[in-house]
Amino acid sequence: MHSFQRTSRIGNFLSKLQYYGVVFLMIPGIFIFQITVVYPNLVEMLQVGVIKQLVHLCLITFCFVNVVGNMIFSMIMDSNLKKPVYGEGTYCEYCRMARPAKSWHCMRCNACILKRDHHCAFLSRCIGLNNQRYFILFLGHILLSMIYATYYNYYFVTMKFENDGWLLSAFRILNPMIRFVIPEPMGVKDLYVFYLFLNMGLIVWSGSLFFYHTRNIVMGVSSYESKFPELMDSSKWKDNMLRVFGTRWYLAIVWPMCESPLPDDDKDP
Repeated sequence: MHSFQRTSRIGNFLSKLQYYGVVFLMIPGIFIFQITVVYPNLVEMLQVGVIKQLVHLCLITFCFVNVVGNMIFSMIMDSNLKKPVYGEGTYCEYCRMARPAKSWHCMRCNACILKRDHHCAFLSRCIGLNNQRYFILFLGHILLSMIYATYYNYYFVTMKFENDGWLLSAFRILNPMIRFVIPEPMGVKDLYVFYLFLNMGLIVWSGSLFFYHTRNIVMGVSSYESKFPELMDSSKWKDNMLRVFGTRWYLAIVWPMCESPLPDDDKDP
């Protein structure tokens, strides 16, 4: 029994280490790489004017603030049920108290979560009433940022290689066996191509998650309820969106520190 618990704790620690590596190292690392390596080189090679430089710096700052801001709020905003709520809902045997409808107990968090959607392993936090907005916008802004970064990374990589040499580097990264056929050692340029692949991978990851969770919001269902098509209803999509992004959604999508109150019937009891 103790051996099983120890193995489980080690597994959870390794999983968190992997997820935190993506969230706290890979994503910020790509931003730093863009600002310190890609951007200065493109400015020099393309002889970008001052106005265009200011525009790009503003866009980079906008992306960084929204990705990091929404990520932090996703983690610190608490959706745990603090006190029993009587009325329409269920009773939790673990917490020994009544809870409102669509609130469920999370075994990992060891708490009932208001309007629980799912437990996010990447953030080690349940996504529910108070942080779902930030989680969705975190994914959305990562997607926009990576598309923006990939566009300029492509130009950066192709300018660093002669002719189509970057394709050979790409094949060497994808298939290590080619390194035995081509004796040329790998260098810094290959690292640039690897970063380009990271950008593309994050586009697929964030894009698929953003599409999946946004569809659930529009349909008015949680991740668990999305398994049952009969529960989906897009006829009230505007109300469904307001229940997540709040009444000031137009500011929430561009500024993570903005207060966007939820409708009265959806507020934290």
